[in-house]
Amino acid sequence: MSSFGLVSAVSSNAKVNEKDTQVAFVLFSLYLVSFFLRLPARMPVLGEIRFDLILVAAISYFILTAKSTKTTRLDSASQYLLAIFVYSIVTLPLVEWPGSVINNGMVAFIKGAIFYFFTINLVVNSARLKIILSIFVGCNLLRIIEPLLLNITTGYLGSTTHLGGGDFAGRLAGAPADVINPNGLAFVIATVIPFLHYVFAPTNKKAFFIYLLLVPLLLYTMGLTLSRSGILALAIIAFGIWWKSTHKFLLLLLGTIGLTVIFLNLTDVQKDRYLSIVSDDTRQSYSAQGRIEGWAEDFKVALNRPIIGHGLGTSREANWNVAGKDQISHILWMEIWQEIGLIGLVLFILYLSAMIRNFREASKLIKGRLSSDDFLYRSCQAMQVWLLMNLLFSLASYGLKSYEWYLFGGLSVVLLKAVQSRVSESNIGEDHKKISAESSRRFGLARGINRF
Repeated sequence: MSSFGLVSAVSSNAKVNEKDTQVAFVLFSLYLVSFFLRLPARMPVLGEIRFDLILVAAISYFILTAKSTKTTRLDSASQYLLAIFVYSIVTLPLVEWPGSVINNGMVAFIKGAIFYFFTINLVVNSARLKIILSIFVGCNLLRIIEPLLLNITTGYLGSTTHLGGGDFAGRLAGAPADVINPNGLAFVIATVIPFLHYVFAPTNKKAFFIYLLLVPLLLYTMGLTLSRSGILALAIIAFGIWWKSTHKFLLLLLGTIGLTVIFLNLTDVQKDRYLSIVSDDTRQSYSAQGRIEGWAEDFKVALNRPIIGHGLGTSREANWNVAGKDQISHILWMEIWQEIGLIGLVLFILYLSAMIRNFREASKLIKGRLSSDDFLYRSCQAMQVWLLMNLLFSLASYGLKSYEWYLFGGLSVVLLKAVQSRVSESNIGEDHKKISAESSRRFGLARGINRF
């Protein structure tokens, strides 16, 4: 097939996939808005009709009946996710609370995993990737700004923390219609910053100006959450951005000045809270020490059933029955080990390895082929920094059944395919230019011979 034919075939196939999944993609976009902004909680009528469930059912139907998705091969990440689900079913007779697995664990896992399968089947080109990232960042910015405005106008905080000696301090959580606690709000803030920095800010001067206005607001909101894990996540993001930058000295200088100004403007409670990360001589150091001791307790619970686990979605149940602690493990790896054992933990690590491999392969293909102004280049940078941050956050939060690992796992597949497609088209275009130039040269030479 000629280069023209190959380009035409690739383009035609992409258009067929896009047309075949158009309705499902629109519904998926609507589902993302509803999920992040919790529309059913804000509009009771949507909750009564189970709006999100209707959307999921409709999207699943359109995907399963689309011709373009029937021939899609399962990539390695998909296989590991499917293996976790099948493993959870097969081990039902062996786990301690099979009823909890069926009623809670599997339902919650499916709710998280659908983000992966919807993404890889519906985000079929870079144009759709732009839409999904815009919805993701836009909705999560609203989740941050809403409680901040409530705090400024009404003094809303939404949560408290114990300072010791009978004293308490307020912590900013998500808005009343949201479901995120202060650490969850801090995670949302840390999540959007890489995308604002790499994807949004470089778009134009207006976008960069908006970015400069947003960063202080995000940092101020982070301070109100009193989240130590959030501050550490910001540090990881700053390190990632610094590491990838060609202006390391300038960023180091600006960062030092910024940190000094921020620290000088913190309240006594905030200073005490953040210093407790590295110092035992603070009022709140006991809670930091308590988190470390909690890791040891979680480890003991995991060792209660180390190979098979207690069952998908039973971390809280296991902690209560084994350690007398009424909460889910706040370490992703312990949560997984407690619920689906070492076998399930290995499967999840393999899934993460596949996701990391996708980002690395995309990054290798991009280098030297796409400019730093290209959307795919900037998206890859943002997702890599996000992944680095979230790996740290996994040491302070649960997440086996949360959306983020599955949405970004799907995005890793989409990004790699988009980059491969762009590079292939670029290579074909370069080959065509060479062939055209060679043909022109030969044609010119032939005309010269004929004239002679």
